[in-house]
Amino acid sequence: MMCKALVLIRNLSSNAKRLDFGEFTISVVGLRYEDLSNVLLFRDVKPDDWIFEKSYNELPPGPVGSSVGGVPDDVEDILLLFRLYSVGDIAFIRAAITTPKGNTVIQPYRAMNDLNSYSRSEFELKAEECGSWKTFATGVQQSQSWTSDWFATARRFFLSGGAKPFNPSRDDVDRIVDYATALESALVPEKDYNTRRISRRAAALVAGNGSAEQEFVTKLVTKFYDIRSTIVHGCKLRDKQREWLIKNNEHIELRIRRVLSAAVQKLPPGEEDRRIALAGLYDPADEDRGRSEEHTSELQSLRHL
Repeated sequence: MMCKALVLIRNLSSNAKRLDFGEFTISVVGLRYEDLSNVLLFRDVKPDDWIFEKSYNELPPGPVGSSVGGVPDDVEDILLLFRLYSVGDIAFIRAAITTPKGNTVIQPYRAMNDLNSYSRSEFELKAEECGSWKTFATGVQQSQSWTSDWFATARRFFLSGGAKPFNPSRDDVDRIVDYATALESALVPEKDYNTRRISRRAAALVAGNGSAEQEFVTKLVTKFYDIRSTIVHGCKLRDKQREWLIKNNEHIELRIRRVLSAAVQKLPPGEEDRRIALAGLYDPADEDRGRSEEHTSELQSLRHL
């Protein structure tokens, strides 16, 4: 064994105490909490936490001179695939990589922190779902745009958003901005008509034309993007916006995942090809381009969403 990655996990719920994915396992910490505290150099390890463990006989490609190669990137890929797979705030809060010489490498990771350690929205995964997750993960990783530049940006902001707490009643909603940026990175290479493009393209990717789901996703993303605009322009959220976020949180989380998963698998990696594909999903018509109050008129239809 060349090295081993260990990651402390929270916000995970399962009907088993050990989940076996073949290449790695996730199990309840239990009586190992003191030993793992020492390995992770992290005193806040509890018996009901979970521990991810993966051994590497060969290091994945990584930065030149790194003693652990691309292991950190591989661990982040796995976190991303879990978050894309299902709704729930699964949190990788502390990672350690042990080398064959017995050294332990602790590095800060953008998407791995304890900011969201105790979310009310747990990630549920049954033991019998391990195979389904592996099938999903393989499909996404083998998709045409997994290593594309645009998806690298989308995944970065999606992971960043999921690592932050979400509490609209206290205006703790930075996640909304990150999620919206992830959608923009995937769906709107243009610089105008963002609301109209992002909502209709998102809906077209995940729902049949003319379906109730397509209409629902269009309205949901439009309202979601309006709230993002309120935040980034320095305005305080209105009570109705907070209430809408609380009421529709699970819908938002589910559709964001579906859109990003569909985008990486269906859209081309190249910039020009992606523009053409996205325009084929939706592009503003001439009459749309002449509307100066496009955003206002759309929001009026969302009062009862």
